[in-house]
Amino acid sequence: MFQEIKQLTGQSLIYGVFHIAGRVMTFLLLPLFTHYLNPELFGFYNLYYLAIGLVMELVLLGQNITLLNLYDPDDSDDKRRRLFSTVFWTVFTTSITLGAILWIGGRFWITFLFKMPQPYPDWSIYAFKLCALLIVIDTLKLLPLVVLRREGKAAKFALFNLAGIIVQTGLTVVFLVSLKRGIPGIFEANVIGAALILLLTVPTITSRLKFIFDRELFHRCLNYGLPLLPNALFVFAIELADRKILEMLCGPADVGLYSAGYKLAMFMAIVTMAVRFAWQPFFQSKKKHPQAREIFGRVLTYGLAISCWMFLVLTSFIDLLVKTKIGGLGPLIDSDYWAGLGVFPVILIAHIFMGVYMILSVGIYLKDKTKVFPVISVVALLANIIGNFLLIPHMGIYGAAWMKVVSYMLMVVLLYRAAHKVYPIPYEWRRVIHIVVVAILLYGLGAVGRLYGINWTGYVMAFLFPFALLFSGLATEAERNRLRMLFTRSRTM
Repeated sequence: MFQEIKQLTGQSLIYGVFHIAGRVMTFLLLPLFTHYLNPELFGFYNLYYLAIGLVMELVLLGQNITLLNLYDPDDSDDKRRRLFSTVFWTVFTTSITLGAILWIGGRFWITFLFKMPQPYPDWSIYAFKLCALLIVIDTLKLLPLVVLRREGKAAKFALFNLAGIIVQTGLTVVFLVSLKRGIPGIFEANVIGAALILLLTVPTITSRLKFIFDRELFHRCLNYGLPLLPNALFVFAIELADRKILEMLCGPADVGLYSAGYKLAMFMAIVTMAVRFAWQPFFQSKKKHPQAREIFGRVLTYGLAISCWMFLVLTSFIDLLVKTKIGGLGPLIDSDYWAGLGVFPVILIAHIFMGVYMILSVGIYLKDKTKVFPVISVVALLANIIGNFLLIPHMGIYGAAWMKVVSYMLMVVLLYRAAHKVYPIPYEWRRVIHIVVVAILLYGLGAVGRLYGINWTGYVMAFLFPFALLFSGLATEAERNRLRMLFTRSRTM
């Protein structure tokens, strides 16, 4: 079992390194955004960006997940090309069509989607057209990247994405700081970065793409992917709903404050996304392993332990990170945005629940019961919308943050019940509860210390977490033996 977990860890680390690099670069842009965009403009930027993600789900029709699950590296070359070509031409048609509709009707869609001041700012329509172009490029580059993931080419996947991120980050600095191009400059940099990734994946596309369209395979792909589309839309709507309702009830400035705290929580998303990229290819490859269910159960235990440790580290250091003055440049995050930092730990908790949700989904995919996903997500979405309308008028951005936690927690509970019926997995619930209790106790001690101005208590609690787990009896005998072996090996090196 340890060997299989090690394989998943290795793949996750490769994806994680890519995400760490990408997120660090994105994090480095956050100070620029907070210093060069006021909270209102930053709020509109985030609403635009969320709209891109929502439309991309419509364009993809769930075919990215279809390709990930149906594309088998062990199949014949002709079968793989036929599948890739059918999916590619489908997405190519939908992306070009919907992209053109958004480009031509930019003014209408801005009026329909956003609470934009009148008359429209000069940047608004041009930035929206850039969003339409970005949707086309992003969807087309996604498919070859899915193939690289399925073929286990994690390093190539990471390098292509990292190259695009570096270019995007550098151009964002130039366009925003040097050329003063504001929001349009940010999206121009995004378009160029995405285009570079698409260019790098051209060999992957051309080596697998044929001028064929298999109608029978097309119907099979739709039957597989379309049930996933409502789920993707509902999950993304949960991401969008809190900010849209904040815009409606409080204004775009509050969206900007909330988004700043939300984006700072991206470091927890590194773990979630790294596991997500590695998880599906991993469990598909291990589904016939004699200990498959025990392996999947153990992944939840280890994944939650890592997430809770990151939670303690991040909540301890966040104030030091964002408020410390850097020479004559001032604090990392402009003081106008500090009011949004309070949602940071709450959003971290939401990310932890989303990570658990992805790990629990294994049985649904293996038993091809994906139709349960939209049922779960629509219940969570309705709860999220109702809760946001009830809480935001009284709690502002904190109401939005806590409803995110409630929504993801509800998804976890509903998914576990559905998955357990079709594919029971022996999750180590006693150890899971053990991990959570230890994390809560240490966080509470650190929080009390911070309340009295003793910030170092949080640092100590974060450092002690793995030792607290080990000495409170969490580790099994096999795990203790493994740790002793690793410790002995490190001493002899």
